[in-house]
Amino acid sequence: MKNTAYLWMIAGQVATTAVVQVLPMLTLTVAGYARFAIVYLAFAGFLALQYATICDVWARLLRRAGGTTVQLRDYQASLTGLTSLSGLGLGLVALVISGDPLLALAGGLATAISMYRSGIAYRLIAEDRIRFAGVTDLLGAGIAGLVSLALIATGQFTTVTALLCWALASLGASVLARIAPVVDPRAAVRWFSGNRSDIALLSTEAAIKTVETVGTPYLVGGVGGALPLALHRAASSLTYPVRVVLEMLRARIISGAIGGGLRAVGAIGVIGVLAGSGVAVGLVVLGSWGILGGDTIVDALAPHAVAVGAWIVTMAISSFVQFVGRGRLSGRRLIGRRLANTAVVLGVTAGGVILFGAEAVIWSAAVAEMLAALLWIIRRDEAAADARRKTSTDDDADHADDEQRLDAESLGAENLDAERRRELEREDDQELLAADPQSV
Repeated sequence: MKNTAYLWMIAGQVATTAVVQVLPMLTLTVAGYARFAIVYLAFAGFLALQYATICDVWARLLRRAGGTTVQLRDYQASLTGLTSLSGLGLGLVALVISGDPLLALAGGLATAISMYRSGIAYRLIAEDRIRFAGVTDLLGAGIAGLVSLALIATGQFTTVTALLCWALASLGASVLARIAPVVDPRAAVRWFSGNRSDIALLSTEAAIKTVETVGTPYLVGGVGGALPLALHRAASSLTYPVRVVLEMLRARIISGAIGGGLRAVGAIGVIGVLAGSGVAVGLVVLGSWGILGGDTIVDALAPHAVAVGAWIVTMAISSFVQFVGRGRLSGRRLIGRRLANTAVVLGVTAGGVILFGAEAVIWSAAVAEMLAALLWIIRRDEAAADARRKTSTDDDADHADDEQRLDAESLGAENLDAERRRELEREDDQELLAADPQSV
């Protein structure tokens, strides 16, 4: 049954990707798609901020507490606040740059609603409501897909309407999920102030990761020219299916619902092998049959089909163990591993291009990911330290509960003592009145 739930989740993501990304790519003009892509890239940046400050922070809290109701109202309030501010900010910037109020409004709505949908989907998956998350995504995408096709058929599918259809897909999925926004500024402030340590840690780690992701293609381009940059970027795009699966499992990996043992790593490896094999075969077929005309980036990738498949496998394993580390490691251990990971990926990939030429860029990237994955292996002493920290956290919580209980009991005793004193005073007054009626 769980496997079927994951299939529903994958189906929902595939349908959403088709409606939100593929249809605009196939139908908009170059200029129109460029405007759409700018908004989508800004959304991706805001979403990374949301993961670092809210979603992954909550998953770490779940790992420590072992439940799914930890600070739930604060989570929803902070999610509502951040998504609203992000949509407003993007809309204002788009208005200033483009001068088009409709584009600004559509972009702001798409960003805010889609960020909120991502946040509640994260919550549903963490709560093991995986099938429900997939079904709501599928239905939301279905509604928006029908509207998009109608607009395409009537020639009304523009950048603005594409953004509104994206917003509609997210709105439909959010409404069907029946998790309403929580407008509570105090709860949102409580979230960001109470979890500032985790937020600072994950934000720093995410910033370093961004340097790695964005910097690697530019670095190989700097040392090897345009060809390795183009090959690296195109091959990276072909890892998207596996990255989608891992992103969907992100909440359960970081929260510890999916363990980080060899069995889980093996399962992810099998997914990587299947995806890598499929992509490699597809590249070989497209390259040998000359379907695309012989002068596209896909044709350039075809001779490197095996390397692309290998990169997909190593990337899948590396991404998985990094999510495990993001949930389990703390402080300098997390930042240290992220810095080492970035150094290995940048150094090995660029070094391969320098030593073996531009054609070696994809094999270099695959080897770099595999070497980087080894950095994230949790040692036994670190696992023991994590267990002690969790126990200490639980003990602190229990101690706090005990203190609250003792305080309540003490307060109750004080109240009883005060009540007893009042009764004795009343009895004294009554005795005094009986002995001498004139004295009162």
